Amino acid sequence: MPKKKDQRGKQPTKSKSGLWDYIVQTLKVAEKPSWDEVWSTFKVTVTGFLIVGVIGFLFQLTALYLVGG
Repeated sequence: MPKKKDQRGKQPTKSKSGLWDYIVQTLKVAEKPSWDEVWSTFKVTVTGFLIVGVIGFLFQLTALYLVGG
């Protein structure tokens, strides 16, 4: 059975030098994000934390009410 190819169409390598080459190639094409992109990511992250926190608080409140503490 032939090996699957990655997105670049190359065979995956298992050597450390192949991994290192892949990391270096990725860092070469990476760009610093704009301020708008950073701000949007921050807003989405904080919103997610708030939603998870509110859900957890409601669970705690419900458990406290059910147990009667």
